[in-house]
Amino acid sequence: MENERNKDAVPAETELRSIDWEEYTRLCRLIARRAKESFSPELVVGIAHGGVIVGATVASILHRDMFPIKFSRRVNARVLRKRFKVLVPPTAELKGKRVLLVDDSSNTGETLKEAMAQIKKFKPAAVFTAVLVRRGEFQPDSYAVYSKNHVVFPWQNENSTNRGR
Repeated sequence: MENERNKDAVPAETELRSIDWEEYTRLCRLIARRAKESFSPELVVGIAHGGVIVGATVASILHRDMFPIKFSRRVNARVLRKRFKVLVPPTAELKGKRVLLVDDSSNTGETLKEAMAQIKKFKPAAVFTAVLVRRGEFQPDSYAVYSKNHVVFPWQNENSTNRGR
């Protein structure tokens, strides 16, 4: 009977983990606290798309400026480039500063590594990486939670309420 009930179950590695706004806020506060205690960032850089949302939240908690960075290998949702194309470059404000680089999640670390390479062109004093969810082998400097499952953030959830609209 148990096997029949579970025969249509999705394997654990493909299950979704949904993070609501309350948990998102808690995870951002955790990242901000850890970054402040161990790194004392002077500004925050968020990687578009989800990292900009996280970056703005963490920067607000830390009372720091936040700057976006965006690059992609995609054109119209299809991967067409072998190398990343910078769409929104880092700002010259990074020079000599302690930079907290954030993203919503990390699996291979490819995005964080590319962002660090772009940021280092502006000669910051130091760069500290942080993500809300670590999913793979790559080890950022800090992460709030580890998940084997794919994560759906509140801004990706169809059922998110959009108050005020």
